[in-house]
Amino acid sequence: MRTFRSALAGAPIFPGSPLPRGAAVIALLLPTFGFAAENAAAQSIPDHSTFTEVLRNVVEFPRVDYERLEGQRVTLDRYMHELARTDSGELARADREAQLAFWINAYNACMLQLVADHYPIEARGVGMVQWFRNMATSRPRNSVWWIRDVFDGEFCEVAGSMRSLDEIEHEIIRPRYQEPRIHFAVNCAAVSCPPLWEEAYVPEDLEAQLQRATRNFVNDPAHFLLEEEPGPTLRLNRIVDWFSEDFGEEEGTKEFFAELVDEETREILLHPDTRIEFFEYDWTLNDVDR
Repeated sequence: MRTFRSALAGAPIFPGSPLPRGAAVIALLLPTFGFAAENAAAQSIPDHSTFTEVLRNVVEFPRVDYERLEGQRVTLDRYMHELARTDSGELARADREAQLAFWINAYNACMLQLVADHYPIEARGVGMVQWFRNMATSRPRNSVWWIRDVFDGEFCEVAGSMRSLDEIEHEIIRPRYQEPRIHFAVNCAAVSCPPLWEEAYVPEDLEAQLQRATRNFVNDPAHFLLEEEPGPTLRLNRIVDWFSEDFGEEEGTKEFFAELVDEETREILLHPDTRIEFFEYDWTLNDVDR
């Protein structure tokens, strides 16, 4: 800054006036520097309306039109910029609902961005370990697992730091908020994953939105199915198995879902003989049918 000040000191800047060596270039770049500084500055927590605009244009419940997402990249990128520039200090001081809505949207937006960057997904570009794991588990060729380091790669800037999807879900959302219903809200871009909705999560409606997502899960036999014959069995989406500790293991899981069903179903569900089993998880990309 000392060189810059001395170069311009006492030098008139108007047409026809000579500038000191290098000062003309600096003067021309001043507006650019100002714009960059403004965009680099931390900003308030977004109201998520930009993300809602994206979702309303690409979600065909319960699927996502990833081809149409290409036409929404400007809007999605604008929202990603809002997430990146969010002031981490202001976020930390916000109430629980504002924080949780922010991180759920961040996960979902980062996943959409990642799929859009690799769409159409093809079985290429992953490391050897990931390739062998995908082949051994017969993961579909258009699954997000065929994107290199899909869950643990730090590719998404949120609140001033580059983050991975695993960090957002397992290091921030799950331990910090102790909210099992987030597993019906964050979307991993798979057919078996609970769906995205046509609106972003927002603090003022968060409780109702989480409850809606949970009830949709219970009302969908692809995620939740209680069978009485040959013996009472509750069949659940494998997400509940993977994160059983968030639901309180087997007994806690029964009690969690018992609050969401009618009295007759509740009796069967809480019976000691009722077993819990899990559906196979379909990692096929949750794209609309072409």
